[in-house]
Amino acid sequence: MMIWTRSLFFLSVSFSLSAAAHFGSSGRRFATAAVTPHRARAVPLPVPVTYKSSTDEILKLRGGAGPLDPSIVVKAASVIAGIQALLMQFAPVDTAISYGLDEEGSKKPMNVLATSYAGTAMLASAITSAYLGFVDNATVKGAFTVCLITWVYENLRNLFGKSFQKAGADSNVIKNYLVVELLGLYGMTREYWGTVLKVLGVFFSLSGLHLSLDPAGASKLWNEYEETDDIGKAMMRCFGSAILAQSLVFVAMSFLDYDGLKAVGLGSVSWFIYHIYGIVSGMDDKLGVPRKPMLFWLAYHATIMYTTLF
Repeated sequence: MMIWTRSLFFLSVSFSLSAAAHFGSSGRRFATAAVTPHRARAVPLPVPVTYKSSTDEILKLRGGAGPLDPSIVVKAASVIAGIQALLMQFAPVDTAISYGLDEEGSKKPMNVLATSYAGTAMLASAITSAYLGFVDNATVKGAFTVCLITWVYENLRNLFGKSFQKAGADSNVIKNYLVVELLGLYGMTREYWGTVLKVLGVFFSLSGLHLSLDPAGASKLWNEYEETDDIGKAMMRCFGSAILAQSLVFVAMSFLDYDGLKAVGLGSVSWFIYHIYGIVSGMDDKLGVPRKPMLFWLAYHATIMYTTLF
């Protein structure tokens, strides 16, 4: 009889522990009630449960536990893009020549200005991505504010540095954008900031599309007297792709409810199309741009898209 009693006791313990492991917290309460005497039910039975191994497996399938962790990719990508952006801003001629562009054409004042502003747009996009990648609990409001502050600073730097006068360009377009950016910053402090963000997100997206699809026409807004050459068109198109990339981040977060990392991936679609167009259209070959750097940027943006969107 004693043997049967002990056997039944151990079977009940085994069954209770199995239930605890299978049913989580409810199972643990059941296990406690089953093997603890009535007068001691207030004392819980310690049943260690961990989900680390299963979580790691899920993350590996998603790409989140290895080198393709979306957060790591976005952080690294923002640093790489930031370096490239600074080179385009502060060494526009050398950067253009390093990509195989004609030296004489790269030194034309309007082309220098277009290259520098393409770098500005890329920097704003990189800083936005860095904010979303590095800052815990990053918000779309915070990302948009950081982006606007970057643009305000850069536009003021160019206006006071007389970049437009040196290029023989009209600065009124940038002055108008500066007013919009300052109003946007003010809007971020009001209760209707969400509406302001959506309106400006669409506005900047359309601006980016205009620069990308009609670079010669957009260039005329800056200097109506100078004919835009192929280098100028390429840089204006690059400028537009950068603006569209950053704008898509805010459109995705405000209209589609994307998280920050996924939104950065959508922004990379703009850059991916830009580089594909340069190769497929023959524009890169016409400008003398070597294929290897363009393939690098294609792989760079494909990696961002794959790890964040899929």
